[in-house]
Amino acid sequence: MGESGRKRLAAKETLRSNIRDYIQQQIAEGVYRPGDRIVETRLAKELNVSQAPVREAMLELSTIGMLEERPYSGTYVRNFTAAEIEDIFEARAFIEEYAAKRAASGATEEQLEEMRALLVRMDPKQELREFVHLDKEFHGLVMDAAGSPALKRVWNLLRMAEWTYLCAAITAFSLDDLIGQHWKIFRYLEAREDSSAGAYMFLHIKGFGDELGRYFSSREAQSEEHG
Repeated sequence: MGESGRKRLAAKETLRSNIRDYIQQQIAEGVYRPGDRIVETRLAKELNVSQAPVREAMLELSTIGMLEERPYSGTYVRNFTAAEIEDIFEARAFIEEYAAKRAASGATEEQLEEMRALLVRMDPKQELREFVHLDKEFHGLVMDAAGSPALKRVWNLLRMAEWTYLCAAITAFSLDDLIGQHWKIFRYLEAREDSSAGAYMFLHIKGFGDELGRYFSSREAQSEEHG
C-alpha cells in the first residue's frame, strides 16, 4: 500500500473511532438511554458525515455488545443488567491481571520505557478522547509485554478496551486520579513485583465494571420511571 493509501486508511479509522467515541459519550450523558434506537441516517446528518463510517462504528459497538441490532427494526442501546456488566469486566480483569503478572516478570527495558513515555503524554488537562486512546494503548503495551500472542489475541477478540471511553466518562475518578492509577501499575511492573502488578490491575479493571454496573442499573430505573 502506498503512502496516500495508508493516509486514507488512517483517516477512515480515525473518523470511525471518533464516531464510536461520540456514541459512547451520548450514552454516558444520558442522551441515548438503554432501549433507545440509534438511527444511522439521523446520526450521519447530525455529525455531517457519510453513512458508511457511522454504520461501521455502530457495527463495532454491536460486536462488543454495547449496542444490539434487531432484525427489521434497527440498532438499539443495550439494556444491560448489573450481572452482564460484572461478567464482562471480571473476564477482562482476570485476563489483564494475568497479563500484568507476566509483564512484570518478562517486560524488556525497551517495553518499560515505551510505557513510561506513553504515560508522560497523559495530561489531566487533555480532552477525554485523547486520554482514552492513550489508555487503550497503555493496556495494549502491557498485553504485548506479557509475551503471550494467544493472550493478546483473546484480548483483541473480546474488544474489551473499547469500553474505555464510556468507563472514563462515567467514573467518579478525575483524569488526574486515573493517570495516577496507570502510573501505579507501571511502578509495580518496573519493580518486577508480579503479584502486586496483577492484583492492582485486577482492582483497576474491576472497579470500572462496578461503576458501570451501577450506572446502567440507575439508567434502567430512570427509563422505567419515564416509561
